[in-house]
Amino acid sequence: MRDEVVKAFIQLHEGVTITKEEIIAFCKESLSDFKIPEHIEFVKEFPRTSIGKIQKNLLRHS
Repeated sequence: MRDEVVKAFIQLHEGVTITKEEIIAFCKESLSDFKIPEHIEFVKEFPRTSIGKIQKNLLRHS
């Protein structure tokens, strides 16, 4: 975990809008400082395996 940072991948429902700043503000109210994401990336959809699981390894390296 050393030298790693928290990065959030956000997939919004259709018609929903939110800014990175709003997400950070929410996280600051709800999470410990070390859990607050340093980077936020919006994605249209998550990469999934053939059985529907999210491919976290692909997200880690993006």
